[in-house]
Amino acid sequence: MKIKDLKDISLSGIKVKTPTGVVGYWKSQWGYAEGKAGVWLSDGKTSVVYPQFLDKLSDALEWECYVNDDVNCHELQDLKYIELYKE
Repeated sequence: MKIKDLKDISLSGIKVKTPTGVVGYWKSQWGYAEGKAGVWLSDGKTSVVYPQFLDKLSDALEWECYVNDDVNCHELQDLKYIELYKE
């Protein structure tokens, strides 16, 4: 299931998977009118959050949600995993 398939639900605490294979729990998000946005993911065990950078927040609508994969956002922190810019 993709995030865009969810209806009227808060994303906070939902396990998601990015196109680069990063898996974590959605904590919060940010975005700017002029572009560039991101999502903070958590490992679900600590209060540490890990960024995922996007061109626009709506790009995250294509992410998988309710995945069974193991959380790895605390391990995959290299820019090749977290910079999801298309431009």
